[in-house]
Amino acid sequence: ANLAAADFFAGLAYFYLMFNTGPNTRRLTVSTWLLRQGLIDTSLTASVANLLAIAIERHITVFRMPLHTRMSNRRVVVVIVVIWTVAIVMGAIPSVGWNCICYINSCSTMAPLYSSSYLIFWAIFNLVTFLVMVILYAHIFVYVRQRTMRMSRHSSGPRRNRDTMMSLLKTVAIVLGAFIVCWTPGLVLLLLDVFCSNCNVLAFEKFFLLLAEFNSAMNPIIYSYRDKEMSATFKQIMCCQRNENSNGAAEGSDRSASSVNHTILAGIHNDHSMV
Repeated sequence: ANLAAADFFAGLAYFYLMFNTGPNTRRLTVSTWLLRQGLIDTSLTASVANLLAIAIERHITVFRMPLHTRMSNRRVVVVIVVIWTVAIVMGAIPSVGWNCICYINSCSTMAPLYSSSYLIFWAIFNLVTFLVMVILYAHIFVYVRQRTMRMSRHSSGPRRNRDTMMSLLKTVAIVLGAFIVCWTPGLVLLLLDVFCSNCNVLAFEKFFLLLAEFNSAMNPIIYSYRDKEMSATFKQIMCCQRNENSNGAAEGSDRSASSVNHTILAGIHNDHSMV
């Protein structure tokens, strides 16, 4: 839900940007320009922080946390508050001083009021975060695959258990992969803006900005495609129909999926405890 909120906020930020870019940029004051860029920075940071929090939580769940342990509501609230606090701070930093208003020579091309040093920090911060998330999910993926394959050799249980867990991991990997593919080119372009004086970064700016904006609409599509239950619900919403029998079947499917996930996690933790 928090990731969805971040995606929604990103959509609003880019909607605001569309009406305050190009020729309209000249009408902006320094404050409104910094507000425009700050909204974009905040939305990206919130999305990145959410994905990182999800990656850390799932890594802890698989490797450290007992099977029946769940995050308390208080801890969830604390994590959400921290995520949005960091996002707002990252978006507000240029407005409170880390800019080039008093040092014109240090200004960038793509973000004229942003200091080049801030763009370097911001781009590297996000790229390193992407790398950490990839490492965490790769570790989880390899571990779960090895454990479930070992379980399948020593258990008469259905193969569906293993397939369900791998499907869940693949869905998350696709979401993360889409995010990285959509945002990495723009971050690399920021670094080229600073370190490559001969590069025509403005020629690619709008394309990469559109690519980043498209990411906000991709997550619901990915989940709808990968999750049959969510896809059915999405179709019902689009058709403005409510089918009680379909809802009952969906609830049964959800209980079945929950049981399958419980079985897989139980096997993983039991197998892990014997190692």
